[in-house]
Amino acid sequence: MGTWVYVRGWLEFHGQRPQAERIIKDGDAEGWTFPDGGWLEAVSYARAVRASALEGVLDQVRRIAALPATDEDGDRVRGLFLAGHETDGQAEWQVRDGQVFVGPAPPRYDYLAD
Repeated sequence: MGTWVYVRGWLEFHGQRPQAERIIKDGDAEGWTFPDGGWLEAVSYARAVRASALEGVLDQVRRIAALPATDEDGDRVRGLFLAGHETDGQAEWQVRDGQVFVGPAPPRYDYLAD
């Protein structure tokens, strides 16, 4: 039947939102939500996916993370995701500096594990 991975997280933008929207719309847009209001440009993601589809979600996040800075400060996309695998435990995806750094989630996030 397959293993499930529960992915949730967010990305913050500094002018890159239009490009990120295109990346999301060109791929699998399920689970992505752009909140309205306030001064923060962001997108949230929350969805259970089959383990076989996890690389597709991570690829979208990597493509968005790689978007160039659009302001003089050089601010890049940044964010944090947790991916709770039914059998392999929970992973943390740190989005910063144009990359996604994947590693085991720290124990402080154990209360969020499924």
